[in-house]
Amino acid sequence: MPNWLSLILFMIFVGAAIGGFTNFIAIRMLFRPYKTFYIGKWQLPFTPGLIPKRQNELAAQIGKLIVNHLVTPESIQKKLSEEKFKHDMETWFSGKIRSFLEKGMTLEELLKIIHIENPSKTIISYMDAKIENKYAGMKDEFWQKEFQDILPIELNENIRGKIPGASDSILQKTIEYFSSQEGKDKIKAMIEDFFKDRGRLWNMIQMFIGNDSLTEKVQPEIIKFLNSPGTKSMLTNVIESEWDKMQNKPVGEILKQLEDEKVLLYIKRFVKDTIQLEKFFKKDIAEILLPFREKLEESFVPRMLDSAGIYIAQRSGEIMERFQVEAIIREQIESFSLPHLEELVISIAKKELVMITYLGAILGGLIGLIQGIIVLLTS
Repeated sequence: MPNWLSLILFMIFVGAAIGGFTNFIAIRMLFRPYKTFYIGKWQLPFTPGLIPKRQNELAAQIGKLIVNHLVTPESIQKKLSEEKFKHDMETWFSGKIRSFLEKGMTLEELLKIIHIENPSKTIISYMDAKIENKYAGMKDEFWQKEFQDILPIELNENIRGKIPGASDSILQKTIEYFSSQEGKDKIKAMIEDFFKDRGRLWNMIQMFIGNDSLTEKVQPEIIKFLNSPGTKSMLTNVIESEWDKMQNKPVGEILKQLEDEKVLLYIKRFVKDTIQLEKFFKKDIAEILLPFREKLEESFVPRMLDSAGIYIAQRSGEIMERFQVEAIIREQIESFSLPHLEELVISIAKKELVMITYLGAILGGLIGLIQGIIVLLTS
C-alpha cells in the first residue's frame, strides 16, 4: 500500500475515533457524573453533569412548558368538544353503568362500600326525631288556637254543606234499625226497663194492653217521628250547633284525650309501614333503576357528560391552578433519581443519540481526510 494512502487512512481513522468518542463523552456528560467532585477545595469542572446540575431548573421549565403550551385550557376545551371523544366517553360510561348493574348489588351493599352501615335504621331514627320535633312544634303552635282558625274556609263550608245529608243518612239508618226485628226487640226492652220500677202501673198496662201490643203501638210512632220533616230539621240544627261550638274551642281542648306517646307511636308506625325502608334497601340497584334504565342510558348519561364537560372546560384554568399542575410536574421530575432520569431520556432519544455519535465520527473522519491531504500537499 502506498505511504500516502496509509497516511490518509490513518488520519481518517484517528479523526473518526476522536470525533465519535468526543460526541459520546459529550452525551454522557449530560448526565455524568451524578455528583460534584473536589480536589481539596477545588471543584472539578463539569461536575456534576449538565442535567444533574440543572435538574431543578429543568423540572421547572418542563412544568411551565406543559401548563403554558401543552395542557392548556384551550386544548382541554378543544378535546372535550370533539364528537368522537364525546361518543367514546358515553360508550365507556354506559358500559360501566351496565356492568355495575349486572353485579346484582343491593342498595344496602353499595352504601356499605362507602362505610354507611344500617341505612334503614339510621333513616328511621332520623325520621322519628323529625316527627317528634314536628309534633312538638305543631302542638305548641296550634294547641291554643281555635279549631276554626286552623280549618280552611273551603273545608268548613264543605262540612257544613254536608250536615243536612248526614242528618238524613242518620235518620234513615235509625228508621231501618227500629223497623227491623232487632229494633222492635230493643223497643220492647226499653218499655220494660221504663215500667219495671212502677209495679202496679206496669201490671195494669199489661192487663189491659199487653207488652207486645204496647210495642206494636210504639214502634210505628217512633218511625213516624223519625220520618217527620221537623225531626230532620231538629237533628240538622243540633249537629250544626255542635259543629259551631266545636269550632270555637281550642284545638287542645278537642284533642285533650289524646296521649302524646300513643299519637307519636301511631304516626311513626304509619310512616314506617308506608315507606318500608328495610325492603327498599334490600332491593337490587338494577331493580330500583329499572323504570329509569332507558332514560338513564339514553338521556341522563349524555346530559351528565355534557354538563361535566362544559363545567371542566369553563373552569379548566381554575382547576389546573387549584391542583397546581405545574408544581406537581416539577416535584415529580425533581424526585426522579438521576439513573432513572438518564434511562428515561436515553430510551426516548436512543436512536438520535447514537446518530449524533456516528455523526461525530463521520465529521472527525472528514477532518482527518482533509488534514491528510493538507499534509501530503505541504510535505
